[in-house]
Amino acid sequence: MQDPPETSPSRVAPAGREDSPQPRDRFWPLAAAVGLVCSAVAAGLLWFVTVPYYAMWPGPIGEVVDYVTVEDGPAVHPLNGDLYLLTVSLQEVNAYALVEGWLDPGVDVVPRALIRPEGVTPEEHRERNLQMMDDSVDSAILAALDYLGVPVERAEDGVLVVSVLESGPAVGILEAGDVVVGVEHAPVGTIQEATDAIGSLKIGDAVVLSILRQDERYDLEVTLAEHPDESGRPMVGIGLGDYTPRAELPFEIDIDRATSGGGPSAGMMYALGLIDLLTEEDLVRGNIIAGTGTISSDGHVGPVGGVRQKVIAAQNAGARYILVPQQNYPDAVAAGWDGVEILAVSSIEEAVEAVRALPV
Repeated sequence: MQDPPETSPSRVAPAGREDSPQPRDRFWPLAAAVGLVCSAVAAGLLWFVTVPYYAMWPGPIGEVVDYVTVEDGPAVHPLNGDLYLLTVSLQEVNAYALVEGWLDPGVDVVPRALIRPEGVTPEEHRERNLQMMDDSVDSAILAALDYLGVPVERAEDGVLVVSVLESGPAVGILEAGDVVVGVEHAPVGTIQEATDAIGSLKIGDAVVLSILRQDERYDLEVTLAEHPDESGRPMVGIGLGDYTPRAELPFEIDIDRATSGGGPSAGMMYALGLIDLLTEEDLVRGNIIAGTGTISSDGHVGPVGGVRQKVIAAQNAGARYILVPQQNYPDAVAAGWDGVEILAVSSIEEAVEAVRALPV
C-alpha cells in the first residue's frame, strides 16, 4: 500500500474566521489618539499660562478732521481729501497668543517692560497714558497755532510725574499725573532741570516740591532717600516725563481724543488737520494721506512705536502717501508696498511742505 503524500500545514483560515490583528497593528491608532489628546490638552493649557509680553498688530484708523471742532474762531474750511491718523492694537498675551504672534508676520511681540516698565502698576500706566494723550492734544493745538502765527498765552512749565516708586519716599505724597513746577521754590521746566535740582541736595534733606494737581497748586515736602542703584545719589522716587503746559486759547478748539483712539503718536496728524481746517489753502487737494508721529508744542515731530503695523493699516485703508518721523523712516519703508510713498519729516513745517508738494 502506498503511503499518503505528505502535506504542509494549511495557510488558509478556517471558514468564518479572519486573521487577528497583531499587537503592533493595534498600538499605532492608540498612540495617535493619545498624542492628539495630549496636544489638545497642552494647547488648552497655553490659554491659562501668562507671559510677560504684549502683542502689537495694526489698529483702526480715523479721519483726523472728524475729531476736531473749532468754535468762535476763524472760518473753518472743509477738507478736500483724507487725512488718516494711525493706531496699533496692543494687548497682553497668554502663551498661546504669544506663539501665534510669533508666527504672524503682521504682529510684533514685545516684552512687557517696554510697554509698562517694572514697578509701574496697571493703574499708574493707565493714568500715564491718559495724561500723555492730553498732553499730545495740547501740544498739537499749540504747534498748529504757532505755525499759523496765532498768539497764545501759556501757563508755567513743569515735568510730569509718570510713576511713584512703591518703596520710595514719595509714596503717599506724590501721585502719577502730578506736575512738578518747582524744586525748593525754584521753577523747573524740563526733566534735566528737575533732576539737576534734586541731585544738588543731600540724602536725608527735606525738599519742597511745588506741584500742580487737578489745576490746584501745592507745596509738598519729601525727604530724600538714597538711590538703590547709585550709592550716594539722592532720590525722590518718582519717574518723570515731558509735560505740555496748559494755555489760554484765543478761541475754542476741541479734539475728541477718547473717540479717535489716537495716543501721543497722533499729535502730528492732529496739528496737520487743524492747520488745513484753519487756512483757505487747499492743502490736501484730494489726496489720501495717512501719518503718525508725536509732536511737541514747538512743532518738533518725534518717533513712535509700532510703525510697521501702522504702515500696514494705512495701506489697507488705501492711503497713497504716509508721513512718518525721520527716525522711523527705515522701518516704514521696509513695511511699505509698491505704489505707496513714505515721507519722512522732523517738524510740522516739514509735514506741511511735504503735503503741499504732493501731486494732485
